Amino acid sequence: MGAFLFQLTHGRAMTARCFFVLLAATAVLHSAYAELIFSIRYHDKNIYYPGDRVELRLTLSNSGGIDAREESFYLADDPRQSFGFDLRSLTGDPVPLSEGYASSLSAGGAYRVVNLAPGQELSVTAVLNDWVNPDTPEQYRLTGFFYPRLRSPRSGALQASSVLDLTVIPDSGDRRREQLGSDVAAALRNRDLDPWNVVRETLESRSESRFNRALLYLDIESLAETIAGGGDAESLKRALIRGEWRDIPGLRFPAVEWKLLSSRVYPSEAAVRLRAVYEPYGERFERDLRFYLHKDAGYWAVRRIESAAGDDPDPEVYGALDLNPPEVVSELIRAVTRGDWDIALRYYDIDELVRGLPEYSERWKDMSAAEHLLALNDYRERLISNRLDDRRRPLADIEQWRITGVNYTDVTGSVVVENTRVFTTPEGSFDELSTYTFRLRRTGGADDRWIVSRYDTLLLGE
Repeated sequence: MGAFLFQLTHGRAMTARCFFVLLAATAVLHSAYAELIFSIRYHDKNIYYPGDRVELRLTLSNSGGIDAREESFYLADDPRQSFGFDLRSLTGDPVPLSEGYASSLSAGGAYRVVNLAPGQELSVTAVLNDWVNPDTPEQYRLTGFFYPRLRSPRSGALQASSVLDLTVIPDSGDRRREQLGSDVAAALRNRDLDPWNVVRETLESRSESRFNRALLYLDIESLAETIAGGGDAESLKRALIRGEWRDIPGLRFPAVEWKLLSSRVYPSEAAVRLRAVYEPYGERFERDLRFYLHKDAGYWAVRRIESAAGDDPDPEVYGALDLNPPEVVSELIRAVTRGDWDIALRYYDIDELVRGLPEYSERWKDMSAAEHLLALNDYRERLISNRLDDRRRPLADIEQWRITGVNYTDVTGSVVVENTRVFTTPEGSFDELSTYTFRLRRTGGADDRWIVSRYDTLLLGE
């Protein structure tokens, strides 16, 4: 987590009254943010390699004149609860969220109330990697948001005054290369650990986030050939060193406990079976794991790992992109009901929605591509910042819902959701039933995934 670095400029002392309280406390913010400006820039550079830390300088300024009032806002100790970032490729595809980002939004914590006098500014240094993972070489556009009331279903957001270009260039191949040298291999042979102790040490190192050490007894080339989707060994190795273990069955999350169930050892092959316990995000579950080892280089190395229960579940699929149609619709609705539109728009292509708005429907075909993009960005920004009333905000009527139908081919699909709204009147409460039919399509290209292109509603009555 990037440390907060606070800096006041313009020579005036900041008349800030700062105090810590729990995020769950109720507070009232006395400010309309009329003069508050939010800006972002790079801390030291703007060209990066995969895996680099992308440090940002986030600045909040009171741009009012000498007679203007102070601007008051909340600032969380965890910057992820005060700031948001939308990072997309030039084709509009969003970048996956960082592991742990979703749970941070509901983890609780402390915040402070800050008052900025006219002419003052406050700067914060944060690491973009705490929000998203720009690990694929690509050119991106970065949009920042500040939540003066912290992130909640009813909070609005200030969009950064400028959009940054982010360039991630391919690794040269020699950069950060960490080959297992002959001296290390000799040391491993001299240690002569048996298969069970190789597995135990690997689990311990993974659980302690000592990633370089956890790699010592992994045959990366063999693992790269056996994991789902394949991939090259060098890319897998760099990902593991960075702490990204989602592709390795049983090691995606650090195990908190494990118990040996059986071990079979032959002259050059071995199999170790154990039961591991995990507690990611506070959810406890178990998996039976099978480690297959061989003694190809004079010491035991893990060449394949299997999880007896299949892929490890992810308790927080928040923001994930590799979802099937019902999962896409479910995540879209959950994000909408939280008011988390920067996440909801990862699953919903608003092009058709904006094209049908009254101000554009008659003249959309006569607008230029630049005008189309401007209209889309304007609607997206107003949606995220909660500046649209319910009549113009999609899915505003969703309350109690369940999926009742799913149908999809390789490229298109539909998901039917039954929704119930409860109304309270002087005569009592009544339920209004309706159905939402979501139409989905695959995006195609390098980041092929399912996305909602539009939806239709039908009122069923009481």
